[in-house]
Amino acid sequence: MEATAIIEELIQHMEWADAVVFSAILGNAQVEEDEVLLRRLRHIHLVQKAFFDVWKNQPINPHVTDSFNALELAGFAKPLHRDIQEFQKALSSNELDRVLHLPWAAQVSRTLGFEIANPSLGETLVQVAAHSSYHRGQVNSRLRELGIDPPMTDFIAWVWARKPVPVWPSAAGEPE
Repeated sequence: MEATAIIEELIQHMEWADAVVFSAILGNAQVEEDEVLLRRLRHIHLVQKAFFDVWKNQPINPHVTDSFNALELAGFAKPLHRDIQEFQKALSSNELDRVLHLPWAAQVSRTLGFEIANPSLGETLVQVAAHSSYHRGQVNSRLRELGIDPPMTDFIAWVWARKPVPVWPSAAGEPE
């Protein structure tokens, strides 16, 4: 399997898993209003959007998700996932090697105590999927703490289910 196909599957899984998580959250007022959960969800989708903006050479708004409630986040995430997939599907293997300069690199270098390397476009696509998966696990842990049986969102679960298309909650309409 070539790199573009692997990345495409990771990006498709990311949307499916995010939709599954929102399906578990929306409609439960206690869960929807949990600030710990909301902070994690806001972070996931802020990072997805920030990297997408870097890929498209667009300005980054580090506060774009700050005030979103759960329903607004779902409405924000759904079209963002479609945009990310459309962008990724148009890439060639050669474009995955393009080096990116992340606007937050200096801040990360200060935090880590060393000059960070500039990643390739392909590496950042993998990072977005991996980062989302990591924090989605935290969201699922929080769901369990709130008494909700968290959904299975592992990549292999998506494969076992024959790679279904995402089913977003009907309340998660796209923003106007």
